[in-house]
Amino acid sequence: MSLKLQSICSLGIVVLFILSSNKLIAKDLVTSSEESPPPLSNSNYPASFFEQYLPQNALEMIGHLPGFNFDQGSSERGFGGNAGNVIIDGSRPTSKSGGLQSALKRIPASQVSRIEILRGGVSSGEASGQSIVANVIRKKSVTSGSWAFKERWPSKGKLQPNLEASITTGLGDWNTSFDIDVGSAAGYRTSTITNHDADGLLINSAKERQDEGPEFLFINGEGAKDFTKGKLTLNARVGGNRYTQETDRDIYDGQIELNNLPDKLWHLDLTRKFRVGEIGIDWNQSFNDWRWHVIAISLQERKDFRNHLTIQEELTGQLTDNAFEQEARTSEQIFRSTFGLNSSTKLKPEYGFELAKNKLNSKSISFMDGIQQSLNGGDVKVEEIRGEIFASFIYGASDKLTLAGGLTTEFSTIEVSGDAKEKQSFTFLKPRFSATYKFNQVQQLTLELERSVGQLNFNDFAASSQATDDRTTSGNPNLSPDKTNELSLTYDWSFSKKGSFKIKAFYQQKEDILEQIILPSGGQGLGNAGDAEFWGILTDLNIPLDFILDNGLIEISHVYQDSNFDDPVIKNHALNKNRAINNFTPNQLNFTLRQDIVDYKFAWGVEYLGNFTHTNYFVDEIIEFSGNNQFRVFIESSQFFGVKIQLEVTQINTAEFDRQRSIFNGDRAGSLSNVILEHRLRRPKYTLTFSKNF
Repeated sequence: MSLKLQSICSLGIVVLFILSSNKLIAKDLVTSSEESPPPLSNSNYPASFFEQYLPQNALEMIGHLPGFNFDQGSSERGFGGNAGNVIIDGSRPTSKSGGLQSALKRIPASQVSRIEILRGGVSSGEASGQSIVANVIRKKSVTSGSWAFKERWPSKGKLQPNLEASITTGLGDWNTSFDIDVGSAAGYRTSTITNHDADGLLINSAKERQDEGPEFLFINGEGAKDFTKGKLTLNARVGGNRYTQETDRDIYDGQIELNNLPDKLWHLDLTRKFRVGEIGIDWNQSFNDWRWHVIAISLQERKDFRNHLTIQEELTGQLTDNAFEQEARTSEQIFRSTFGLNSSTKLKPEYGFELAKNKLNSKSISFMDGIQQSLNGGDVKVEEIRGEIFASFIYGASDKLTLAGGLTTEFSTIEVSGDAKEKQSFTFLKPRFSATYKFNQVQQLTLELERSVGQLNFNDFAASSQATDDRTTSGNPNLSPDKTNELSLTYDWSFSKKGSFKIKAFYQQKEDILEQIILPSGGQGLGNAGDAEFWGILTDLNIPLDFILDNGLIEISHVYQDSNFDDPVIKNHALNKNRAINNFTPNQLNFTLRQDIVDYKFAWGVEYLGNFTHTNYFVDEIIEFSGNNQFRVFIESSQFFGVKIQLEVTQINTAEFDRQRSIFNGDRAGSLSNVILEHRLRRPKYTLTFSKNF
């Protein structure tokens, strides 16, 4: 779908929305009014509301909250700045590596009493920075569980099984929950690749086949009990995964000739192994109207990466044999303490501090035809000690206006040793302010201003390899965090029981943005490249379709984003002009249509993912990646023995991706060397799921 057609569709959606809100959806509004829906400022959705969707766990229930977009938070180092927009029994889950998604999946739907929607900053410090938060309230002293068995078929190869199971029960004085996720998945794609010179003449062509398959096992456990006039919660997580990828290319000089032998055989074996272990302790106690909350987390991870590339010349028999290996071990220890007012007063302050220590030990080696190569950043150790002191508040200025804000002071020291040596100390102030105005019980407007500081990825201090593109990236010990000043305005309207409209406009001013640059060593790698601007509009619209489709719902989302960046690689070149930053999709339209036929315990749905294009810039090349319109369909039923059965087909129309690499001589200020075009196909993938609560 072209940009013009997407714009027409977006306009049509708005027209449909206006007509529906004035006439057709008016019927739904009357019905909802008669049913007395909970007020927007503190909406309550009982478990019975979700029964029509046949949910198996709390995560699926969150996915059906009207107008709510799930944010699982980030995986950045530390704890305070990674909050998502869901809390459980009024508190944020302590587990970090498993994330919020894992915590919600291990809560069976039968254990959920209700889900509250907290708006206008009334969620205190548990989900700092989130203006709308979902609070999952669990039933007490209930033994329940769920299981799900999945069979995946990636259109080629054997079936891939996956078992998920969770149980919640009491063990003595402890309220405990456990879950396991074990299985495998697979992917398969084919590609046609052509390589052209600067004049557009064909150099060579290739047919590519790629098999990929992760295997995984993760186990989580949680226990909570009353302890010393407070509540103690223990969390643990162990597990890992193994990802393998095997890629073959038949390369021909000139055009592909299927009846002839290829001129070259290109083969890549890639393996990634990941292991994790985590222990968390959470304790909180109330003192009159104040609450003291202490969190301690210890996390250990190991990542092993290996690729082996061979290129065989069919005519001469010449063999190129290259390999890259990397072992990385990371650790993190966190201690956090907060003390906040938890009462019905207008002003609710919270104070606290956080200490964190992080380490990375990375060793990389590279071989070319059996000879070890020199790597810039092949042996790197990184250690960071970081502390935060913060204060935040929520102030109910009136029944309609709520103010929230805070100030965090961050101190950190990062020391790099090994092949590269560097020590840097940073101090940052991070203010945040928001104002939420409620026009009535169903409409609100939120203004947010925030200065945030990014976190450096320790892996960028070390060398890395991308064998499919024949690219080795140097490590950079001189990185410093990027900073962002953001202004956003969000309008929320919950116009019926299931209908909602949300639009957010934002503008970001970025400083010391991280982009691919020429390093002082002469190599290519990530570095602080200057300042940039980033802005966009995010729109979400849920329209009940009862007027044409009983108990039907269409969920529409549209993303428009753009940016402006002065590229340092071609700064002094005659062709220099501002460009977009890396790693974002400028324009995409998606929708999901679902109908639940409650009397027959049956549901069906269609999801549409609109075409997209995004562009990434390296020192000596530009990569443009685009995808076609894609569809996912599903049917599900729980008519038999209370077991929910779902058949899902993704990429039903075959996913097509185009990747264009424009490679330059020297850097992008140089002349064009060649252009590599790749057309990828991923056939439909099938998933059959059996699941049940008990």
